[in-house]
Amino acid sequence: MKKNKIKVGLIGTSERPNEPVSSSVKEIAYKFGFLTAKEDFILFTGGRDGVMEAACKGNFDGNGINIGILPGFDSTQANEFVTIPILTGLPMDMRSLVMIHAVDVVVMIGGKIGTLLELVSTYQNGKPAIVIKGSGDFSDSVDRILIDGMHFDSRKNAPVYFVKTPEEAIEKIKEIFKI
Repeated sequence: MKKNKIKVGLIGTSERPNEPVSSSVKEIAYKFGFLTAKEDFILFTGGRDGVMEAACKGNFDGNGINIGILPGFDSTQANEFVTIPILTGLPMDMRSLVMIHAVDVVVMIGGKIGTLLELVSTYQNGKPAIVIKGSGDFSDSVDRILIDGMHFDSRKNAPVYFVKTPEEAIEKIKEIFKI
């Protein structure tokens, strides 16, 4: 096993009983998770439902390693495809910061307000982010508030890249880390 594998965080839309994630967005997440496994990247997610579960399933099916950074103390919150659950004992927003600090790059699929907060925290912490456009919600509109289409403010802490497919997201990661 090679050391210092790329650690990729995935953020995105969670499911609610009255707001299911569409099958097309789950397909994007599944494909991305599968590709991270094939590239031998380690996938980090919030470990729960929605795009996180779909990406974990893809990663699991690709024989990858994925880590679910979970809020609270209850391991049953993890979806069935998480290979390594980490119980933080923290509330949802704080567990997101744990994940952001643990990874090298963050990829966004869909996303509502919690995901937007994670994206801004990624930027604030100087980590590059990749947004898969066409996956709905904030992924399709956040570019409107960026300076030069790439930064949240004049400090230019880290770039926010935009791609259209999971394959392009993987290629962008390889480009960023010169793999």
